[in-house]
Amino acid sequence: MWAPLPLCLLSALLATGSALQCEVCQSKAGSCSGPLQPCGPSEGTCVAAVAEFNLEANSFSYAAKSCLEPESCEPGPFTLTFTRNITVRANIACCDTDGCNAGAIPVPPVSPVPNGRQCPSCFAAGADRCRDMEPLACTGAEDHCVDIAGTLTLGSVTLTKAAAGCGSPGACVKRVGVKKYAQGVVDVLSRGECYPAPWAGGEL
Repeated sequence: MWAPLPLCLLSALLATGSALQCEVCQSKAGSCSGPLQPCGPSEGTCVAAVAEFNLEANSFSYAAKSCLEPESCEPGPFTLTFTRNITVRANIACCDTDGCNAGAIPVPPVSPVPNGRQCPSCFAAGADRCRDMEPLACTGAEDHCVDIAGTLTLGSVTLTKAAAGCGSPGACVKRVGVKKYAQGVVDVLSRGECYPAPWAGGEL
């Protein structure tokens, strides 16, 4: 009766000690740092995410680090440009060793150089659809057209929007449904389309 008990306790301790540990933090800045925390049984990945938003006259950044389910992680940078120079610059990095998401990751640059392509564009805060579209000349690596609608949650901040414009290929991770980038960073889209941008002068 006594023999199995120490073995069970030892197994439990070993199982607890073997859990992946990730740095966990959130900040309304370009980077953040926090304590290492053990991940849940399904969370086999550490993630670091950073984004910069330019919404007409308002600009802000957001950074988050956490544990994440491996199937939720789609790493890589992406940029989006909507009408009225509303831009999103984001980067996501994933790894699978203890504390590997420490340190800062850069946001991708946005090039002002036209690439010869164009997309229909709009931005409507608090709406589920844009009423008017206007052509937007794409620049740099943004050679795809993106059309999205839904709600983005960044910690305690929630933004409901409908938007369309130019995006880099990495922006095609935005799809209909729930997309979790990190703990507290969730995109819920009712519409999400991404396709290669046509050359300027063709039909949109």
